[in-house]
Amino acid sequence: MARKKQHSEAHEEHADETWLIPYSDLLTLLLALFIVLFASSSLDKEKAAQIEYAFAAAFNTLSQDQMSGTLLGFLDEAKEMDLGEEVTIGSDAKGATLEIASISLFDQGEARLKAEAIPLLQKIAELLNRNRYKRFRVVVEGHTDDSKLVSSAFPSNWELSSARAGSVVRQLIEDGVVSSRFQAVGMADISPAYPNYNAYGEPIPENRKRNRRVVIRVEM
Repeated sequence: MARKKQHSEAHEEHADETWLIPYSDLLTLLLALFIVLFASSSLDKEKAAQIEYAFAAAFNTLSQDQMSGTLLGFLDEAKEMDLGEEVTIGSDAKGATLEIASISLFDQGEARLKAEAIPLLQKIAELLNRNRYKRFRVVVEGHTDDSKLVSSAFPSNWELSSARAGSVVRQLIEDGVVSSRFQAVGMADISPAYPNYNAYGEPIPENRKRNRRVVIRVEM
């Protein structure tokens, strides 16, 4: 007698579980994010400043050497010296910067330092002369706005900006900073920090005033 063929019960197909891999990666990333946020919330002031400087340095393409704690220390010490409202402390793609409004250093169209500017530069010289910063180069840039210069002493803004940078360097050297560390550069109006004109082509007096400045940059 022929046997009846036994039919096995149908089995369900296994669900595709490959989606678990990216899902687990996502959970891992979220966990890492929460850990970083928690750690950041409990950072002390110094570590927070280091993170802030590191982000600024990254966006300005600073080298790894320039992202060191030494330059961070320079910025912190400059802030502690209370250099005044006319000095902006920051950093750019090359190093730490002290940006000084020209109005606090010079009379209009002049390159001779005002008497009241000397104490400020003496403070900056004292900072530059601290042992941990003595190996740094110092670049001093003179900047003007794009107004046409009317002066018998300076045919153009190139000469004026160069003379102003030279005056600052000369004063810092007189205050004890070694001359071989310096480079004086006249930038005229080619590198404005703010637009000199609005969208209608009209001059912006406040921006022109802010573009007239001297930048002291500390580089590794």
